[in-house]
Amino acid sequence: MMTEQFVKVNGARLAYFTKGEGPLVITLHGGRGFGSKSGDFEVYSKLADYGYKVVSFDFRGHGHSSFTPPFTFAQIVDDIEAVREHFVGKEGKVIVIGGSFGGFLAQQYAITYPSTLSYLVLRGTAASHHHESEAFEVLRERLPQHPCVSLDMLKKVFGRFESDLEMQLVMFALGPLYSESYNPDVGLTACLNTVYRAQSHNDLYAESEKYFDYRDKLLLLQTPTLVIVGEKDWICPPSQSKIICSLIPNSKLVVVPNANHSVHREKPQQVIAEILSFISSK
Repeated sequence: MMTEQFVKVNGARLAYFTKGEGPLVITLHGGRGFGSKSGDFEVYSKLADYGYKVVSFDFRGHGHSSFTPPFTFAQIVDDIEAVREHFVGKEGKVIVIGGSFGGFLAQQYAITYPSTLSYLVLRGTAASHHHESEAFEVLRERLPQHPCVSLDMLKKVFGRFESDLEMQLVMFALGPLYSESYNPDVGLTACLNTVYRAQSHNDLYAESEKYFDYRDKLLLLQTPTLVIVGEKDWICPPSQSKIICSLIPNSKLVVVPNANHSVHREKPQQVIAEILSFISSK
């Protein structure tokens, strides 16, 4: 059992797991208001076996970290920088791995703190909020296979929940959409063990946060970037990853067959192999 530790940064108490010694890898989870470090750490901690120090932490207002406003992209990006500095000091470099919402943050971090990064890895994410309209189109096509899901539920995911309980129920209903090998019993256990924070979610979908767009700034990014996406990703479809790669000069795209949004959990060995190959070849 991995020991959960805490670090205080920018007024918030952040929960984290760490494993290994070597160049620092920080992983950034997805899920505004409900994501946590656990799923990412389960996969990416394997990098510790290859000489890396892996740190996965819960964002403020998520998981076991303190419920400390403000909940904004900029604040979490500053928290990421504080976590990096805590582990490697002012001059130390970091490899950042971000998926979904964590991928949005990873891009903003790379734009804000470019000198701290050695590599950037983006999993199932997008360069702008425009992925939302595409997700609606994909969901319309898949609705017949998902009778417990509605377009109005997705509007809540991209907008506001009225309570933590409503959020929990909606996310449980949407669960089968995220994986090509969904196990309902595992999904139920995960749902019951997840912390749902409607306020964190709603704040991170406020007008000031929702309409992010990094496309122009990605053109200037010099960090070597690996972009990984599942072929069947519905919420950040492969077309969004292709846009990212068309913008970042030094980037590589990997589309993983028969995998969905949770490609790192569905195909962990392939994802780890792709990351190791990329960061050792540059």
